[in-house]
Amino acid sequence: MHVLSYIPTGLLTLFFAWYLLPLTSASSYFVINTPANGIQWSNNAVNPITWEKGLLDGVTTVDVELARLSTDGLIFVAKDFSTPLSTGALNLFLQDVPTGDDYYLLFLNSTHGVMYGASQRFAISNSGNGTAPTPAAGAPTVTVSGGPNPTVGFATTFPPSANGVSALRTVEDARMQLLSMAGVVAVCALGGALTVL
Repeated sequence: MHVLSYIPTGLLTLFFAWYLLPLTSASSYFVINTPANGIQWSNNAVNPITWEKGLLDGVTTVDVELARLSTDGLIFVAKDFSTPLSTGALNLFLQDVPTGDDYYLLFLNSTHGVMYGASQRFAISNSGNGTAPTPAAGAPTVTVSGGPNPTVGFATTFPPSANGVSALRTVEDARMQLLSMAGVVAVCALGGALTVL
């Protein structure tokens, strides 16, 4: 008889659910607040994007893309936009983007194909017809022009944030990193000693 057969199935289920918890999608922690359903953006105007995300979700940069349901293709907005805080904002200036009421913003990692969040459906109209809210103060502005084109890259590529390495913020962080490195060296030395003996 197998050893696991003596453990109640409810306890095993709870253990494996807890064990697989870190593998859940980060999209449930990333919420795009603006644009929302019923918002109408305008061409030749600055339109704000705002969001909230989990502090410990591990998402430090995102790629922003504009998608439309009725046509194939994406408009690449921004690559490697830094999102280290729980709230964020980005302004989008639209020029000659095709009008329609079936647009979505996608926040993802385009290298790995991981989707972090998607906005609600919103509309883009010609200048003067939209109801765009006030631009987000202090947020960078990205200019996007034209429709979907697979040969055009991202409108803006932001510089990498510390090359993907987070800085040590406290003495405790440095101490923990040194302790971890010492543990790895000790395990390697012990493994080498056991191999020789």
